[in-house]
Amino acid sequence: MKHLLPLALALITLSAHAQQASEWKTILATEEELKGFPPEQAHLVDGLLHVRAGHGILVPQPYPDGAIRALFHFREKTSWPQLRIRRTADVRAQDSEYYEIILNIKMGETSIDNLFLNFTSKGKIKRLAVVPLPKPFVLGDFIDLELSAVGEHLKVLINGKVAFEIDDKSISTGGLWGVAADQAWFSKIQVRGFVPRSSDPRIAQLEDAYAAAIERDAPLSPHIEAVKALNDKYVAALDRALDAATQAGNLDAALALRTEKKRLQDEAPLPDDDKAANETLKPLLATYRSTLSQLTTQREQRLQTLREKFLQALDAYQAELTRAKNLDAALEVRKRRDLEAATVKAP
Repeated sequence: MKHLLPLALALITLSAHAQQASEWKTILATEEELKGFPPEQAHLVDGLLHVRAGHGILVPQPYPDGAIRALFHFREKTSWPQLRIRRTADVRAQDSEYYEIILNIKMGETSIDNLFLNFTSKGKIKRLAVVPLPKPFVLGDFIDLELSAVGEHLKVLINGKVAFEIDDKSISTGGLWGVAADQAWFSKIQVRGFVPRSSDPRIAQLEDAYAAAIERDAPLSPHIEAVKALNDKYVAALDRALDAATQAGNLDAALALRTEKKRLQDEAPLPDDDKAANETLKPLLATYRSTLSQLTTQREQRLQTLREKFLQALDAYQAELTRAKNLDAALEVRKRRDLEAATVKAP
């Protein structure tokens, strides 16, 4: 399992009219996912994605509407970190269009007070807003930023709270979503799509039943509480080990334990393995990984069963419409099924 950090995997009905949210999925967190990008442009270091000058580290998303979020880590030499959404695909970077939120950090600065929300078209920037930060973002700190787009409606969230909303018609397509920077460090990069609610009453009925089944058989809140309890126990174990290491004068162990505690607090991803971990830390990491994997796998298995039933129901409806020679309606069912299947296959 590539990602052991908890994913918000619920399919939640957002309104009776329009959208359902797919699960948040973590992206750009493993070496495997970065193989398609030049190593000098993006690589993992200390559990963070280090991005340097280029046209962005972007991945295709199946939905035109959705959201992206990430933790921005303010380190020395950070400059112009960004979240980008809806970037047009299959065109040269200089000919592309996209929305972005960007922290206006210039090389050498140690504090900023706001961010920009922009629309960029073929290199020309249209500034949509200057959004104040709730407090200055300073060197050594991190901040959780999120940008969502549903139709014409754009929303910026800072540390989980809505900071700005605007309607803009500049671009409504899907395309590529991800991060960019002159130089910056990110963690917990996640995306999710907002699935348009079908005008076909039968598909809508199946979607409602699917969402209700998830809430009944695989609710998210108990999983979140279980992971939180595990993290609390892990922090307590790290603190006990850190006290023992400092009392024993074991500097290497103490530094490793402190770094691991900060990684957990920053919600940075776990490394792929523990080969390079300090020997004092290894058994604690192994226990944590095992328990977290069990929690994640248990819920994922329940979700997978529900997903398969939903896909099977769509397959049956598609076949029914095809037999009735209602081919356009059958094609709409297939499109909805393909969207769900694409989400299931995502890492």
